[in-house]
Amino acid sequence: MTTTIDLPDQELAELKSLTNQSDAQAAVLCATAEYLRFARRKRLKELSGRVEIGDNWRDLEAAELKASDSGG
Repeated sequence: MTTTIDLPDQELAELKSLTNQSDAQAAVLCATAEYLRFARRKRLKELSGRVEIGDNWRDLEAAELKASDSGG
């Protein structure tokens, strides 16, 4: 998908410097990927204390060992 954006020269130069990219397109792609990573981690942190995790690891481990013993 093609999108045209206008960035001030100073911001683009700083973006290229911070992303260690010499090409404007590569710098924008790198910055976008990093922002998405940041936003996803932030969203995940917001779930802290809201997700209930069952204490069933022993049952899961036993089932895994049973499956590996039976050749599955």
